[in-house]
Amino acid sequence: MKKTIILLIVMNTAVWAQTDTAKVFSYRDFYDLVLKNHPVLRQANSLSGQAKAELLMAKGGFDPKLDINFDRKYFENKAYFNFWDNQLKVPLYWGGMDVKAGFERNVGDVLGTDIRTPLDGVSYVGINVPILQRFVIDERRATLQNARIFQNIAEAERVKMINKLILTAAKEYWEWYFTYRNQLLIKEFYELAAQRYQLVSKRVMQGDLPAIDTADAQVTLLDRRVMFEQATVELQNARLKLSNHLWDTNGSPLELPETAVPQLSAGQVIDATNLANLLETARLRHPEIQKLDLKAQQLNVDERLGREMLKPRFDIGLSSLNYAHRFITGSKIPDAGAFPSFYKINVDFSLPLLFRKERGKLEIIRVKQFQNTLEIQQLRREINNEVQAAYNDVKNLEGQIIQQQIAVQRQAQVLRAEEQRFSIGESQLFLVNQRESKLNELKVKLESMKAKYEKAKATLLFAAGTFE
Repeated sequence: MKKTIILLIVMNTAVWAQTDTAKVFSYRDFYDLVLKNHPVLRQANSLSGQAKAELLMAKGGFDPKLDINFDRKYFENKAYFNFWDNQLKVPLYWGGMDVKAGFERNVGDVLGTDIRTPLDGVSYVGINVPILQRFVIDERRATLQNARIFQNIAEAERVKMINKLILTAAKEYWEWYFTYRNQLLIKEFYELAAQRYQLVSKRVMQGDLPAIDTADAQVTLLDRRVMFEQATVELQNARLKLSNHLWDTNGSPLELPETAVPQLSAGQVIDATNLANLLETARLRHPEIQKLDLKAQQLNVDERLGREMLKPRFDIGLSSLNYAHRFITGSKIPDAGAFPSFYKINVDFSLPLLFRKERGKLEIIRVKQFQNTLEIQQLRREINNEVQAAYNDVKNLEGQIIQQQIAVQRQAQVLRAEEQRFSIGESQLFLVNQRESKLNELKVKLESMKAKYEKAKATLLFAAGTFE
């Protein structure tokens, strides 16, 4: 039975291949054009730029920072104080440490010896180290890690937008295909009615047929003309909808030429191997699943930070005080042994007694992790079933197309037999028109099935989270 299906589809395609290929606008050409110039695609690509900007902002937390502070008070011929502090601070990723170097000059008549410096100031190099809280991870590193994950989220969102765009574009292409084929069939249907009306009119004039057959043939002609005009309007509207996806490289809209015709339905058979590949693709690469997996990674970063905040804060700062600036100013430099061992150390310790704020934040994160895990489980099941359902639609349409092709062939035989009977006076015009209308109805339905089949294949790809 499978060989028969493939043979019938190929035979049908061979007949249609007589279309003027110079005017054929194939689905592949349309697909490539959409992926190249469509504004929605450009919008999707801009998500990557946004993610890069977010990452750049996160990296800003580790930018070196130069601070210059100057404060002076002079009143009634008395220099109360003169503060000048220049500091370069360099955050380090590892350990949450900050390295700093600077120059400090504090002089004045009212300053105590605890903050007063020599007249030419003092330079220093130091480091701040978090011993407990913020040693493993801190806000800056968490923000940077989440920003890197966000780049992958943006890529998944970009793929999702492209998938949706391709699905919409594919459906409108194959709708154009159907309206085009429908218009051709109804045009042929109408021309047959016109020829038969002329033939019946002559035979009525010759006395071979009753006069009522002329009215019957004219009614059929007028009815089919209305059908042809309606089909023409539907084709024009389908062209306009398809043109919504046509853009040039400069971002200007393009119009589908009147001479352009769609390609033939490919009739490609989807088998169980294709289904298995699509299910695997959906499991590994579906953008919605990827987004939730990446969200789980971000929540893991937040959880690590939350657990880190449950530790006491214990920071140590150590600075070496020296006269290194004299190398730059060219001042007299003491001998190495003359340098005193000067330093400054500070310790910062804090411990919330209940940690209610920190525990509350951590509990919220863990609830979000639990919800995200359940959402992933449900989404995987839904996507798997959607792919299976889309595949069932495709296989069902394959069988329907074959049955419909057989019905068209049989109805064509019935019509030819009825026409032969009518030509020798053994049948009525009403029966011929009825057989012919049924044949046209079956042909239109066959083209509709083929369009639905191609749409179903596009839906199958979309359900699997891919567009090719």
